[in-house]
Amino acid sequence: MLRKVVNLVEVLALVGVAVAVVLLFANEPGAGSGSTAPSSGAALFAANCGSCHGADGGGGLGPQLSDGAAVKRFPSVDDQVAFVTEGSGSMPAFGGRLSARQIRRVVDYTRTL
Repeated sequence: MLRKVVNLVEVLALVGVAVAVVLLFANEPGAGSGSTAPSSGAALFAANCGSCHGADGGGGLGPQLSDGAAVKRFPSVDDQVAFVTEGSGSMPAFGGRLSARQIRRVVDYTRTL
């Protein structure tokens, strides 16, 4: 009898872990479609970048992007897109989290801050 209870607890624990893993992947930035995933550059920035660069791009853990700082650092839009896609140093790579189109929207947005 005790063995059956232990087996049941093991199965329930495994099911719980599987559900947690599925929920983690389902909640990835940019996951899903339609209105559940942010699509504007501002919304994507807020969801993915604001925690480091500040909600207004004024800086924080990450460097300032506002007041033309992003354009000064990256005169070429393509260079900035590559940097956001690939990351460098403490800047994480967003190529695996956001689509190329979403990255371009974020970059375009940061260039207007």
